[in-house]
Amino acid sequence: MDVTKIDHWAASGSGPLHRSSPAAKFIFLLLIVAAAVMSKNPYPLIVGYGTLIVVAGLSGLPWSRVMGLSWYASVFAFLYSFSLRGGIWTHLLFVVKAITPSCAMLMFIVSTPYPRIFSLLSVVLPEMIAAGLFMTYRTLFILLDMMDNFAVAIRIRGGFSPGSLYKNGANISRGIAMLLVQAVERASRIYAVMVVRGYSGSMAEKSTFRFHRADWLPLATGAAVLLLIIFWR
Repeated sequence: MDVTKIDHWAASGSGPLHRSSPAAKFIFLLLIVAAAVMSKNPYPLIVGYGTLIVVAGLSGLPWSRVMGLSWYASVFAFLYSFSLRGGIWTHLLFVVKAITPSCAMLMFIVSTPYPRIFSLLSVVLPEMIAAGLFMTYRTLFILLDMMDNFAVAIRIRGGFSPGSLYKNGANISRGIAMLLVQAVERASRIYAVMVVRGYSGSMAEKSTFRFHRADWLPLATGAAVLLLIIFWR
């Protein structure tokens, strides 16, 4: 999964879901999760899943990628349903229970820039934890990029030999130690830059549960799917 593309979609979009508030989309996510938990029939959830894909397409989201990524959850759901020794009905129910909230979560993150998501967390979490999660998210992808560069460099310089576990282990351990040192140095630089720019232990943006006109789409979609589950017996 290319998380940089998800960040690009979230920051560059201008559709109805992008204009709605993070609070409204979070409530939309809770409504979809509640619908998936309450459902005992796969057919209304299938209709609800289709509704989410249609809303994603009409909102300018990459609906095909969202649909494809949401099906990753079906693997674990199928394995769990298979362990219950149920029939096709059970397999279908658990798969749809997994992919529907997964699709809603993907719609949330591809339409909301990650600083706004973490600012929403600051409403329910202590400031230090919310800021720590925010910084961890940023540093993770810096480290992944450094690790990718390290893997390329060690292959070019002949440091990887498929038949020599000792040599590979020694080179990889040295590389991980170097990455650890660079990570600590990079984290110190990031913190120093944030302090220079005015960081004093508080997030730059704090979100509150404020709603506006553009919030009708996620709220209506979540409510419609939940009502569908309740009344379709």
